[in-house]
Amino acid sequence: MLYVMLTARLTSLNYAVAKAEHQRSTLQGQTARLDDELASLKSDDRLAKVAAQLHMQDPTQFAMVSLPAPAREPSPSRLAFFAGLAGLFGAK
Repeated sequence: MLYVMLTARLTSLNYAVAKAEHQRSTLQGQTARLDDELASLKSDDRLAKVAAQLHMQDPTQFAMVSLPAPAREPSPSRLAFFAGLAGLFGAK
């Protein structure tokens, strides 16, 4: 009886492995197709054609913009930290 049960379990695992291998090969094929599609969509020739259809062209002027440095936020004081901890522990 134990032999039959183990054989059935082994057969079940073999089917699961075969299914996983099939899924893996399917996903590898899909990945290869998507990589090819991505490469064709990113090609310089295609992007130049799309830009021409949108009447885009290289810029004739360039502008430099300088932004002010961001304001630094004041660091929280230690008292605020301890007050927050007191609130967690229910102190009033």
